Amino acid sequence: MDAFARWLVRHPLLVVGAHLLATVVLGAYALHIRIESSIASVLPAGDPEVSYYENVRATFGSDDVGVVGVRADDLFAASTLEKIARVTDAISRVQGIERVLSISNAVDPANDVFEPPPLLPHIPPNADEVAALKQKLSSTPLYGKNLVADDFRGAAINIFFRNLTDAQYVDFDVDGKIRAILVGETGPERFFYTGAGHLKQSAVDMMRRDLLRFTPLALVLVLLVLWLSFRSIRGVVLPIISVLEALVWTLGVMVLAGKAITLGTFVLPPLLIVIGNSYAIHVMARYYEQVDAGARPPDLVIRAFQRVCMPLLISALTVAIGFGSLMVNRITAIWDLGLFAVVGVVCLTVTSLGFIPAALQLLSAEGRSERTGKVSPRLARALTALARWAYAARRPILGGAALVALLALTGTRRIRVDSDFLYYFDPDSDVRIANETINQHIVGSNPFSVVIEGAAAGTIKRWEVLKLIKDLQGFLQTLPGITSSISIVDYLELLESGLNKTSDKDVLIDEHGQVLVPQAVKTFWEEPARLSPVLELVSTSPTTFKAIVTPDFGAANILVRTKLTGSRAIEDTLARIRAYTAEHFPAELQAHPTGNLVLLSGSTSDIVSGQIKSLSLALSVIFVVMSLMFLSTKIGFLAILPNVLPIVIFFGVMGWLGILLNVGTSLIAAIALGIAVDSTIHYMARLNLELQGETDQAAAMVRTLRAVGVPIVYATVALFFGFLTFAFSSFVPIQNFGILSGVTLLTSLATNLVLLPALLATSKIITLWDLVWVRLGKDPTRTIPLFAGLRPSQARIVVLMGQIKRFKRNEYVVRQGEKGDEMYVIIRGRTEVFAGIGEQRKALMEMRRGDVFGEMALVRQNVRSADVVAAEPLEVLAVDQHFLRRLQLRYPRIAAKVFLNLTRIVSDRLQRMTEQFVRA
Repeated sequence: MDAFARWLVRHPLLVVGAHLLATVVLGAYALHIRIESSIASVLPAGDPEVSYYENVRATFGSDDVGVVGVRADDLFAASTLEKIARVTDAISRVQGIERVLSISNAVDPANDVFEPPPLLPHIPPNADEVAALKQKLSSTPLYGKNLVADDFRGAAINIFFRNLTDAQYVDFDVDGKIRAILVGETGPERFFYTGAGHLKQSAVDMMRRDLLRFTPLALVLVLLVLWLSFRSIRGVVLPIISVLEALVWTLGVMVLAGKAITLGTFVLPPLLIVIGNSYAIHVMARYYEQVDAGARPPDLVIRAFQRVCMPLLISALTVAIGFGSLMVNRITAIWDLGLFAVVGVVCLTVTSLGFIPAALQLLSAEGRSERTGKVSPRLARALTALARWAYAARRPILGGAALVALLALTGTRRIRVDSDFLYYFDPDSDVRIANETINQHIVGSNPFSVVIEGAAAGTIKRWEVLKLIKDLQGFLQTLPGITSSISIVDYLELLESGLNKTSDKDVLIDEHGQVLVPQAVKTFWEEPARLSPVLELVSTSPTTFKAIVTPDFGAANILVRTKLTGSRAIEDTLARIRAYTAEHFPAELQAHPTGNLVLLSGSTSDIVSGQIKSLSLALSVIFVVMSLMFLSTKIGFLAILPNVLPIVIFFGVMGWLGILLNVGTSLIAAIALGIAVDSTIHYMARLNLELQGETDQAAAMVRTLRAVGVPIVYATVALFFGFLTFAFSSFVPIQNFGILSGVTLLTSLATNLVLLPALLATSKIITLWDLVWVRLGKDPTRTIPLFAGLRPSQARIVVLMGQIKRFKRNEYVVRQGEKGDEMYVIIRGRTEVFAGIGEQRKALMEMRRGDVFGEMALVRQNVRSADVVAAEPLEVLAVDQHFLRRLQLRYPRIAAKVFLNLTRIVSDRLQRMTEQFVRA
């Protein structure tokens, strides 16, 4: 890293130019980013149910249905019917719509199969026609349950769309044209519009509006926090430029990958802004720390880079792990967010460690006097007091954390999972009101299918199979929330009624010329032989009946309409349907519910399993990374605890407040974990630095929190307010995302400032880079008896767990008559040992690398019996009781070997003294 830092300060113009060039190139692509709200994006990728549904759509056509609901006091008033007819006709001419059906254009095959007349012969109808129509609507569910409300105060204009992609739906502006038609109608009647297409388009409109509103707002908040942090122009401008560069790069990569902003990636731009601000704050804080320390201008950037590079890289790695863990989820929207958030974190790391240092090098050194510094000193004093309290009140803090965790865990039992797409909209929004009005007062607007598949072509023609379908429809009508169903059976009954009515027009005469009174015609349910002519009628026009039966009669489709929206209610209904068909249908006849509604409800299990997988993966990998970085599973565990507690609190808050776990809220835990661990890493890296050459752990903790606490507080506050901007969204999942993310990050700030210091109050921090850079000379395990039997890496750990002391030539290491409690192991250099005072003083021995002195003080804390003076520059490892206890707790296997070696050293020393005494 030193080499890269020095290269960077030698070529700052090249680095800045490369960043700007990449921004221009990728920015050209980023300008073409699209916003979509595909329901497919919130469905599990690779799910066989999704593939099955796509095949059903290809076979029976699109099941995308929109409903325009009309509420009127007198539905059959002339003006109301004329409006319904006018709206029906206007909507039918919109590009992308296959057909529109309402009481104004529906035909009546029951009256005449071959030339069916309209249900309404005239508009406006006369009183007799209205009475006849009401009778027909009440007696024929195929009409009444799909065209009008039961109380005759509402009507449904059913819109059947072509099999459009989301892009085509947007390009044709289908939603906008329908809404424009409805807005143009005035009067006492009220028009409402709903449907999957309308919900998706409304979501896109909200996302686009929120992005244009909240992204600039997040930028403004970031600017404010940066100004409060540094009170300098460069402290504001350089971080903003680096963040915007990374954002442009990420969006450019998304466009190159053929991806759009969806329900999952909608939060990505503001998310990268606030995360990037956190990284930039740490870089700028280390720069100004060197300014305050009086570093020479040529060394400012290098020393700042050395301090921030490693912890920021590790932080970026853990954040990327948090985001990347989302990619284990099968739901496309979540997977995409995980992928491109990782891309964004990489971009932010490059711009933070590349552009900002290079730009600082190009600028002249900025003195502290150019900043007011009014905020940081006060905050530093508060953090100092907090660090002292956290050290002193370790037990109460740990007990309080355990109590909070227990309360939160109790709340997690109340969490409900639901993928209700309608929940995405505020209860007072027009979208929600329209959907609920149509569902509750007119007709069910949420369709799904039950596909009946036979073992061979012609299966659906069999009378017993049709009877099973009819019975299934009867069962469906008993289920709560099901408003109607349509199948081939309904059309067969309707066509038979028309055929029988046509034959009733004939006059029958007996052999005496008497006119016979016709007897009631039996139906094909009563005489199965009568089924054949009706089936022949259907066979002659397969296109007309494409939506309900295949041309070879091998499969049929029951179109079910429901007013249910909640996943739990829908899943209960589907379970009852599956149980009924399993009991009543033969093995060769399969009944398979499908449709967007079915798939969305089924995705709840993927949300839960994805949440468990992503969190488990993130926690496991971050734990491994932390354990490796800090060379101890114990430290890895202690480091992860302050970041797990906010996640537990997050789920507890969801449970206690009744907030649903859905696609939006399922993102928060993994994201918050990845972001929150940033503060932990910066704290622990700085504590490691402060503990080098320090025996007072409390003092080191105070200095650590005072140094890194200020940027941690500012970065977290920036993240908090950045996420809190989402709380003002009109899109409910985004609202919840903003509020819960903000609260979780504030909680993580508290745990990192209070709980983490309490957990690490007695722990020495060693990092992997310490292990790499510590120098013990050649063959330390052979040349230093204390390290005998250890691997070189284990010897380095022993040194890092203790304290290296350095002495100049002729400097006293210990003095005769002083009380001591440390033993010393010579790592480098040479000492001379003197005993006596004045003329009696004489040199006793010379000690070199690997020799030990002061061992009796370690055992008995007695008075030193001789002077030990550095004969040349000297490095020694100081070993005391505290060090031995710490080593035993953290690395018991290493400690066992060290204790054994120490015993041998003391025994050898005692043996030599005994031999000298005997010789004397």
